Amino acid sequence: MKNKIITFLKNSETYISGEDLSRKLDISRSAIWKYVQELRSQGFVIEAVPHLGYQLKSIPDKLFPSEVQFQLKTKVFGKKIIYLDSLESTMDEAFQLAMNGANEGTIVCCETQTKGKGRMGRKWSSPKGKGLYFSLILRPRMGPSQAARLTLMSAVALCEALRQETKLDVNIKWPNDLLIDGKKIAGILTELSAEMDGIRFVVIGVGINVNTPNSLLLDTATSVKNETGKSFSRVEIFQSILSSLEQWYIKVKDGDFGEVIDRWKELSSTLGRDICLQDQGGNVSGLAVDLSDDGALVIKNQKGVVMKRMTGDVVYG
Repeated sequence: MKNKIITFLKNSETYISGEDLSRKLDISRSAIWKYVQELRSQGFVIEAVPHLGYQLKSIPDKLFPSEVQFQLKTKVFGKKIIYLDSLESTMDEAFQLAMNGANEGTIVCCETQTKGKGRMGRKWSSPKGKGLYFSLILRPRMGPSQAARLTLMSAVALCEALRQETKLDVNIKWPNDLLIDGKKIAGILTELSAEMDGIRFVVIGVGINVNTPNSLLLDTATSVKNETGKSFSRVEIFQSILSSLEQWYIKVKDGDFGEVIDRWKELSSTLGRDICLQDQGGNVSGLAVDLSDDGALVIKNQKGVVMKRMTGDVVYG
């Protein structure tokens, strides 16, 4: 009901009376007042003037579903949003929801994570109210061996959205870290549940340093605010990312993965560089020469031997 009240207030350029809200929502005026008080406690500034009614003056910088979904240009992604102020991990919460049958496109987001998860078992720092921390549930019809496509697709989608919203030169470090001048601004984690013949579901976890101050960042990290000198609307960036993710996901489902590969290569900061790839099988050093059709990184060592790797951690030489 609070979401409906906020939507009415947003769509009204003038004051809207409690009587009008009561009639449109089929609840009492006292109930309207109660909901308005709850919205105020959440940070919404709502002015009440006798004989005129209510008017929305300002909106808190929170990832409330009503804010994210307002004018969201997607068909599936983000139509169901689970929002909490604090979570141990959006990945863990989304994974459990997916196990229980949550629909494709369901989002879990929060203001802060106490045990945010990164790649290779690392922890993702999640200062409260400063970044975007969310996980997306997908149910693609593909085999487990094709899951890497979704990792690369997510990197392309996020990179394009961040470039569009911030005008920053964001690029991709294989397979799915987003960098600005070598410093990490966003990370993506992919987890899945699968059987021999197909994927049951995939959870894409995203962490983005949006308005994170330099004092809360590692030396190897940066944020949108740190790079631009100004704060950005997390909701607007979130909406742009969800739209981009849905568009690129449709391409993958329609069999246009080649377009994902081509765009990944264009946005890559890895190809053409000397690297050391570290994984459980040992380190591989050489020149990153290509991205294969299945998403593997192609490396040529000093002896001219060409190798492909599907997993690992890239360190630039």
